Amino acid sequence: MRRTLPWLACALGAALLTMPHSAHAAPLAWKGYTWNVTNGGMAGVAEGRPANVSVDENGYLHLKVQKNGDTWTAAELFTTTRLGFGTYQWQIDGPIDTFDKNIVLGLFPYGPAAGIGADGTNEIDIEYSRWGQANGPNGDWTNYPASGKTIGELSYTFSLNGGTLSTSRFIWTKTSIEDFLFAGLQPPASTASLIKSWKYSPANPTTNIPQEALPLGMNLWCFAIPSDGKNVEIIVRDFQFVPEGTSPGGAGGAGGAGGSGGAHPSSGGAGGTAAGGKGSVGGASSVGGASPVGGASPVGGASPVGGASPVGGASSIGGGGASSVGGASSVGGASPVGGAGNGAGRGHSDASAGQLGTSAEEPAGCSISRTSPGTRGGLPWLLALLLLARRIRPSSTVGYSRR
Repeated sequence: MRRTLPWLACALGAALLTMPHSAHAAPLAWKGYTWNVTNGGMAGVAEGRPANVSVDENGYLHLKVQKNGDTWTAAELFTTTRLGFGTYQWQIDGPIDTFDKNIVLGLFPYGPAAGIGADGTNEIDIEYSRWGQANGPNGDWTNYPASGKTIGELSYTFSLNGGTLSTSRFIWTKTSIEDFLFAGLQPPASTASLIKSWKYSPANPTTNIPQEALPLGMNLWCFAIPSDGKNVEIIVRDFQFVPEGTSPGGAGGAGGAGGSGGAHPSSGGAGGTAAGGKGSVGGASSVGGASPVGGASPVGGASPVGGASPVGGASSIGGGGASSVGGASSVGGASPVGGAGNGAGRGHSDASAGQLGTSAEEPAGCSISRTSPGTRGGLPWLLALLLLARRIRPSSTVGYSRR
């Protein structure tokens, strides 16, 4: 069981997380996902401040605890998408082993933030903190149940031996949660430079392990006012979610290359797919592997039949990822009559992403398709067009459909 003081700290933090927050700041796009940044109440004694969360020119995420005048502020963000079974990994640059005793870094799916289960359920925690104890353990892995009261926890002490680079990972399945901490920056398939690992395989896993897709959170917060009075910053260089059944580090997934599980633009890792096989925001890569925000693939993969990209490898319009140029039609008018963009021409919008993994229906998207005149009547149609050419200017038809 969790030691008394840390357990109370986490209970307090979790309770504060469920309290009404102030209005969120503008959503943040990072690693193919949309994140809501906390502006106001959160875990601990310092409120979340949007200015403490930023992405630099290298695509690295910065989280800060800062003192502004006499007020301490912290950092927190949650995905709008719910992620399910699979591998979760963070590459971090920061002194997570030598934090001030009152600083906490949390990496965690958290269901109650989206109304999934009561507080104390549906949460998987990686936390680095000493919980106010100068010589206490500095690492915690804590797994809260889908329901009931069974909590799995391992507290441990570790050192990065003067370094600041580390990789945190857990693998979540229906029956177990396996945690890892590595020195240095490791790819998802690697087990090099292992510092610590632990596998939690409880009895009655459907009760004692979360079974639903959950929002993912990250926070850097104050259990109490930092005892050394110093600001704190950590840099998350990369986050990857590899859906269960997808090869770590691979660019493809179900539905072929470019389908669900496509590569993230910066990491080259597999894109996020929510539980039940739905593509998460930004999970589907366009030709060349770029994963635009909001470009989540539909169930079964977004690539055309056989996983091939449209002829000529058309990129998505404006990089937005919602539909490829020409929608479902390929160069030369190979699309079916009235092509509706059922393949690469469909995508999920950020506005609907929060429902991924919870419904059998896809979120509403917008597709754009071109209708090819060459498919609408063959030679007679073309002859008729030629006869009318002097009277009527030929025009192409662009159809817009919203599902």
